[in-house]
Amino acid sequence: MSETDTVYISESKTGIWREASEFPIPNRAMNFGDGLFETMVFDGDKIRFFDFHLDRLRLGMDTLKIEGYSPAFAKLEDRIKDKFAGQRLRVRWNVFRSGAGKFTPENNDSVQTLHLQDLSPVPLVKQQASFSEQIALYPYPWSSCKTLNALQYVLAAQEKKERGLDELILMDYKGKVAEASMANIFWRRGKKVFTPALECGCIAGVGRRAILEKIPRLVTQGVFGSNELLSADQVWVSNATGISYLEKINSLEFSTEAWEPLEGIFD
Repeated sequence: MSETDTVYISESKTGIWREASEFPIPNRAMNFGDGLFETMVFDGDKIRFFDFHLDRLRLGMDTLKIEGYSPAFAKLEDRIKDKFAGQRLRVRWNVFRSGAGKFTPENNDSVQTLHLQDLSPVPLVKQQASFSEQIALYPYPWSSCKTLNALQYVLAAQEKKERGLDELILMDYKGKVAEASMANIFWRRGKKVFTPALECGCIAGVGRRAILEKIPRLVTQGVFGSNELLSADQVWVSNATGISYLEKINSLEFSTEAWEPLEGIFD
């Protein structure tokens, strides 16, 4: 199964999903990145944290003024289960504004697409990380949403590859820790856990929310400099696919032993 040959499309006016090998061109997703996406894990029976994904998607559609969210969105899990029960899949769910137009939309109806792939496990440990030298994040009203305009993460992925790193840590425009290249970041000193607040421009990650709800009394959200991160006992990054512990940031080493309070969150 590949992301290009297992694709489905649905328009808000009909609500009917159909297989599709191509999309109308031009579209606002391609022209302007005018939409949102959710990357989800289907474990063969259910979509992990599906309610969290729905909440974030609904908030994102409200923020971008894209219409068409309905209770039918919650039925997506059953649709996938009916066709792919028993398979572990990475599900990319795009929701973008329909029509063409220029910057001013012709309408605010939505189009949805699904891209399905076999799920690859997240690495338990990422050996080498460093701070980005090229990317700084800004806290726009939509920064916490996963928008289709994600050039900062594309460029971060390129920088990570060029520098031979397993993970890249992104700072905000004030030089404060924001997130990782494709995940939120946490660190621990003793039993105290820290993670950047959304005001630093990071994504409101589904994995982030799962951790915050599992250990709420242990986590402090705030604005932190790199020195506060580097003084940690342990550092990890997380998204909907799971947790990866960072072994080294530059030359500093950190514990990669699984921390018991986090166990079971991503099962």
